[in-house]
Amino acid sequence: MTGKISGHVVLVTGASSGIGYATAKRLAAKGCRVFGTARKTTQSEAAITMLPMDVREMQSVAACVGAVMRDAGRIDALVNNAGYGIAGSVEDTSVDDMVRQLDTNFLGAIRVVQAVLPHMRAQRSGRIVQVSSLAARIGIPFQGAYSASKAALSTLSESLSIELAPFGIAVVVVEPGDTKTSFTAMREWTENSRSSDVYGARARHAVGVMEKSERMGTPPDRVARLIERALAAEKPKLRYVSASLPERAALFLQRNLPDRAFEAVIRSVYEIPKR
Repeated sequence: MTGKISGHVVLVTGASSGIGYATAKRLAAKGCRVFGTARKTTQSEAAITMLPMDVREMQSVAACVGAVMRDAGRIDALVNNAGYGIAGSVEDTSVDDMVRQLDTNFLGAIRVVQAVLPHMRAQRSGRIVQVSSLAARIGIPFQGAYSASKAALSTLSESLSIELAPFGIAVVVVEPGDTKTSFTAMREWTENSRSSDVYGARARHAVGVMEKSERMGTPPDRVARLIERALAAEKPKLRYVSASLPERAALFLQRNLPDRAFEAVIRSVYEIPKR
C-alpha cells in the first residue's frame, strides 16, 4: 500500500457501532471502498457495504471474504475490530467463559486473517490492522479475560508481522484506551461474579470506576483517525496508541516503576483495597 488510500478495498469487522463504525465511515469518506461486517445483517449505508460475519465461525468468515472478493476482486486492507468484554474475577471466570472471550477477540481475529491472507499474498500487498487495547499492556483487575485476549492478539501480531513482511503485507496493532462506545453497555458479567461473596463488592465497584472512565472516554473517531493514519503510512509503525494523558502517564509509570509499585498504582486507580 502507498500513502494514498482512495480506491482501496477495506474490510472492517465489527462495523455496526463504535470504533468499527467510525472507522468504516471515515475510510469511506476518504474514498475507500468499504465492506463492514456484523453478526446480524444490517442495512448498508450509501458508502459502506454491510455483510454478515460471525468471527466465531470459519464458514461465516470464509463466506464473507468470498463475497468481498467476488464483488471487489481484491482486499487491500483488513481492520480486525470485532470483539467484546466480560467482567469478573479470574476465580469466578469459568474456563468456558474464557473460551468464549478468546474465541471472539483472539481466535476470531485469526480466522479473518487466515481467510484474507491468500488473497493478499497473491496481490503481494496488503495491510492488517489489529484493534487491540491498552488492556493488553496493563492487566485490568476484574477484566482479566479481556486483557488476556487482547495481549494474545498483540503478541501474535508481532509474529505475524515478521512472517508477512516478505509478501509486502504490513501488520499494525492499534491500542485504544478508554473510548466512549457501546462496549461499556455490552460488557457481560460471568455467572458467578456479581453474587460472589469473596469478590463481588470489589468487582462491582472497580468495574463501576472503569465504566465511568469509559463513558467519559475519547470519541471513537479519534481511534478511527489513527487507523486511517496507519493505513495511509508508507512505512507504518507496528504499534499506534490512542490514549489520554492519564493513560499515557500510566504507561510511563509501568515502564519505570518496580512491578509491585505499579500494582499499587492500578489498585488506586480502580479503588481496590489491598486487604
